Amino acid sequence: MLLEQIVEIIEFTDSDTLADALDKFNLHGIVASTALPYLDIIFDKAPIHLCTKLKQVGFKGAVDIVNLNTDRKGNCYAVYDSARYSHNEAQGWLEAN
Repeated sequence: MLLEQIVEIIEFTDSDTLADALDKFNLHGIVASTALPYLDIIFDKAPIHLCTKLKQVGFKGAVDIVNLNTDRKGNCYAVYDSARYSHNEAQGWLEAN
């Protein structure tokens, strides 16, 4: 997958869905990838670009991504503010949700 295709997927994400995820993130400092549907390939292939793009659209703080691979759920991700949560705390939150 080309970087240009990755950027297009991010840019064409439904704005209402993105706005809801943005509100949740800015309030709580963490949001599950389920709040950003259709971006699974981006979480897998271009997490740094995703973090950069999310900051550009208004996600506040030090945007980072945590991955959890479980037999029960497969790959699960959370976008979190690493200034508010440690990597381990974000991973624990993701396991609980």
